[in-house]
Amino acid sequence: MRRTCEGLLLLLLATGFVTLAITGRLGWVVIAVAAVLYLLRGYIFLWQRPVQPAEDGLEQKRVVWRSHARPRAYPWSSRAWSYALLAYLPIFAWDGLWFSHSFVDASLHLVVLAGAARLFAPHSGRDDLLLGLLAFLEVLTASLLTVSGIFFLLFLVFLILLVATLVAFEMERAHAAAATPRGARIPRAGLLQFSLVLSALIAVFGTLVFLLLPRTTLGGWAARPLDRGLTGFSDEVHLGAIANLQRSNRPVMHIRVLDANPPLSPAALQRVPWRGRGLTTFDGTRWYDPDTPSVFGSDSGRVDVGIRTADGTAQLVRYEVSLEPLRSPVLFFPPRLLRAATHFPVLAWDRYTDTLAGMGINGTGTSYSGVSDLAVPTTQDLRLNGVWPRGDFPLRRYLQLPRDLDPRIPGLAHRIVADVPDNNWARMQALTNYLKTHYSYTLRDLPQGSHPLAAFLFDPASGDCEYFASALAVLARTLGIPTRVVNGFLSGQYNPLTGEYLVTGGDAHTWVEAYFPASYQGRLAGFGRAVWVTFDATPSSPATSSSLLPGSGMFLDAFSTAWQQWIVNYDWFRQARLAAFLQQDVGAEAGAAWDNTTAAAEQAWQQVRAGRQGSGAVSEFWASAGFVVAICIVGGIILWRSGGALRRRRGQELRDQLAARRQAQAAYRRLLRYLGRCGMEHPPGQTAEELLATLTNENAPEALTIALTSFLSDYQAVRFGPEPATRAPQLRPQLQQLRRLCRRGALA
Repeated sequence: MRRTCEGLLLLLLATGFVTLAITGRLGWVVIAVAAVLYLLRGYIFLWQRPVQPAEDGLEQKRVVWRSHARPRAYPWSSRAWSYALLAYLPIFAWDGLWFSHSFVDASLHLVVLAGAARLFAPHSGRDDLLLGLLAFLEVLTASLLTVSGIFFLLFLVFLILLVATLVAFEMERAHAAAATPRGARIPRAGLLQFSLVLSALIAVFGTLVFLLLPRTTLGGWAARPLDRGLTGFSDEVHLGAIANLQRSNRPVMHIRVLDANPPLSPAALQRVPWRGRGLTTFDGTRWYDPDTPSVFGSDSGRVDVGIRTADGTAQLVRYEVSLEPLRSPVLFFPPRLLRAATHFPVLAWDRYTDTLAGMGINGTGTSYSGVSDLAVPTTQDLRLNGVWPRGDFPLRRYLQLPRDLDPRIPGLAHRIVADVPDNNWARMQALTNYLKTHYSYTLRDLPQGSHPLAAFLFDPASGDCEYFASALAVLARTLGIPTRVVNGFLSGQYNPLTGEYLVTGGDAHTWVEAYFPASYQGRLAGFGRAVWVTFDATPSSPATSSSLLPGSGMFLDAFSTAWQQWIVNYDWFRQARLAAFLQQDVGAEAGAAWDNTTAAAEQAWQQVRAGRQGSGAVSEFWASAGFVVAICIVGGIILWRSGGALRRRRGQELRDQLAARRQAQAAYRRLLRYLGRCGMEHPPGQTAEELLATLTNENAPEALTIALTSFLSDYQAVRFGPEPATRAPQLRPQLQQLRRLCRRGALA
């Protein structure tokens, strides 16, 4: 049993280590060292030589390391482990100050390595308890460092192992307290089944408590997690920086479209870009926005603000977004945001770039909802818009150009639009088509230097979406067209299991928005005074061509979505929605079923009272119902009576067996007294077979040997056999015969 306990404790600690390793806070060096220690300890556990007691009763032999010999259970002593721990303290200080630059990470390294190394030294019951607490501490720490759904799976494994370990150690303690003889086997049957059942009950009860326990205002995103946000997306656009993000498949957000008016297909919604931050100022290598946004606040922990109102024929879409941790406070919405609601108490809105940010969510995740208008002006309306006059405020910011702009760029822009109609729509289309057809998309070997945009346009080079967007915006500005660069994400891939769109780092994108005012040459029908129109000059989208996730990816994403929504981000808003669903939907269905049942029963009863039950559906109903009720009553009575008789009979059998075994024990004790009076001593611990062998070796009379053999055979059958009551009556006459033989001096 001790070996089982040690194996379960090893698996428990290994599970805690793996759970902490998936957070990414341990580092590859510590993970590699700890993994080697656990694998080596597992090898020793599987191949260690079992310790057997020496035949001469002396102290157990020790197993030494040598070739062709199995390793001993504990290569280290407790003192050696203590010295190793003291020797690690300078390494701990060096780790916190210079290696990981954080004593939190250094403490995690110490906990993991100390737990793995402690398994190599002998450990008592108190040490086993400390190791179990250490494994629990690792899992508890991992719950603060990650929101991944993989943690849930590892936690279930840890829970099962924890229950099995506690049960195994309790069984070992109970048997040790009962002074189990050396070499006796402790039954382990049902340990796994019991652990699984108990773990399932704990999980069910814990789930109910988790769902029903009153929530605070915010969910798991409320506290800033220690997990580092997704790198590659920031409040500025550095040419070529987004390539690092586009190489990542890490989830960024999940989008659920609640409704759309008019309805839109998943394929149509997949083409909708999700804009993040709009940027207006370009210095030659980066885009940024120097403006200070307006701030909206609320004391209730929830902000619901209206950005603008829908004009004309709107195409409204309402949605919810679950955003993963990013190194930016920006919230992502489709173009023309109308209304936004989030759980964070402060929002910042920049009306010059149409950027919405949540104050205090930088480096954390959040969930929010919004309403946007996806309608765009017709091509005819945009062609009638004409040309925006240069230098007019406030659109002057959208015409800014770097001071050291390469003079070849304006010349290229004028050559491209030389033969197109004199309106901004035609010019933007010409610039977009030129970039798509004359340049190629790549994420590698991007143009560098002090003038990367000129190198992209005039040298035989390729670029990513940031280069294409920057080129389009700068070329348009040289022609007097107000533009701004927008970085965000495409809609990602649709998962039919969850009804949500999964957006990953590979969906990161940058595009251009051009300003079309309506107050100078014609009015944009249904769009009021002005509108920003999206133009994308990137020749190939970084998004995948498939609208569906692979088979395994759909299930993994569905599990991750459920984990994020109902565990990590489970707040009192979602708890209220769950309660409303149970009350309205489930309660309404149950109430409707009950109302239908009672109405049918009342109608049938009224028909019976009216005397119309003779030959209709009502009479057939009552006949069938009566027959079913009668069968149930009769069957219940039969089962109850037969079950009671069976229980009584079984109980009587158990009582008879117990009485027969007690009778056999009393008869055996009397036999020993009779033999003692005859001069034969019975040493303590001597079995019945040994007693019979002693009489045979001492040349006891044949009559006594035959009588004793018959008695002991019946005694063992009654004491240890499956049917003791059948042979118990034979013990009394056999004992009387042995008594007479002893009185006659058969041993003399």
